[in-house]
Amino acid sequence: PMLMYGLEPAIIELADNLMERMNDKVKIEVELQTGEERVPEQMELHLFRIVQEACENALRHANADRITIRGTLDPHLVRLSIEDNGVSIDGKLQINLKDLVHKNHFGIAGMVERARLIGAEVHFDSKSGLGTKITLMWKN
Repeated sequence: PMLMYGLEPAIIELADNLMERMNDKVKIEVELQTGEERVPEQMELHLFRIVQEACENALRHANADRITIRGTLDPHLVRLSIEDNGVSIDGKLQINLKDLVHKNHFGIAGMVERARLIGAEVHFDSKSGLGTKITLMWKN
């Protein structure tokens, strides 16, 4: 139901719900540029779930208190970044599904799998003490 009005309102509502759930001890900023046309509907759910998982990981595992979601949502180009200030993920993380599942990184494996399903690239940049930045790009 969150996607009824589009991906941008759904992500904003997700951020509001997460901040409320965390009793406003976490700040989640959303800075998205959108056009008049929506991202293809079949992609919206996958993109939303990737953003949702990235935020949940930042809160549950990285103990972040600040998350920034930035990007461009266009039917021909999607660029998203989800950046947190939490504890970094393994900097040597291998981005292949078998390795991720073997190391119990199920959330990250799900993000990688969803990105592949829609033909997007996803990258993880994590530096000790500086948090994690997840970037996703899809081009039509």
